[in-house]
Formats: sequence, C-alpha cells, structure tokens
Amino acid sequence: MSGPFQLTPLAETRPGMVLSDVVRDGKGNVLLAQGVVLTESMLGSLGRHGIDMLPILQAVPAPPPIDPEAVQARLDHVFRQHDRDDLGDWATGILRRYVEDYRLQREVAA
Repeated sequence: MSGPFQLTPLAETRPGMVLSDVVRDGKGNVLLAQGVVLTESMLGSLGRHGIDMLPILQAVPAPPPIDPEAVQARLDHVFRQHDRDDLGDWATGILRRYVEDYRLQREVAA
C-alpha cells in the first residue's frame, strides 16, 4: 500500500485507522500486515509486544470539484487570440478541444 503515512504514537492511535506498512516485533516477526484496519484488541496486543509507534496511512483529500464555467473562462483567456468558430485555424481548434477535454476530465475516443 502506498501513500502518505505518519508515524503515530500507539497512545494516539484509534480503532479504524489503517496501517501503511507491516508491523514487526523486535525479532522481525510480522505482527500485523500492511493495510490492516486496527481494532481495540490489536492496539492492546501491540502495547504488550513493546510497539510504541505505528505507520498510519493518512487520508488523501479528495480533489476539488471541477467548475466547467471556470475552465471555459480560463480557456477563453488562454486562447483569446483564436475565435472558436474560425475554421481556418484548425490546429488551434484541435489543441483547444484537447486541453478542454483534459481539464474537464472527459473521456476521449481513441
């Protein structure tokens, strides 16, 4: 499991948190696997094994929603010297459509 993680003291760890890496004891034995959702009993057991820090997976914030009007306004500014209806400048029109599809996360037919 990849992603941002933080080493968290066992005392601050709560049930429901997710391990970002394997937890091993002092001898190298695996106590808990990567990606395990912690429970109260697991946390108690880790304390008895002398584990004091845990690699906890951090939640990645969701990207902000796309505002189509803001995207269009930005593209109008970027392509301000190109008229959308000008068929003579086909290359710029294609470029604008590609950028628009990318920014609006549209599926493009291959």
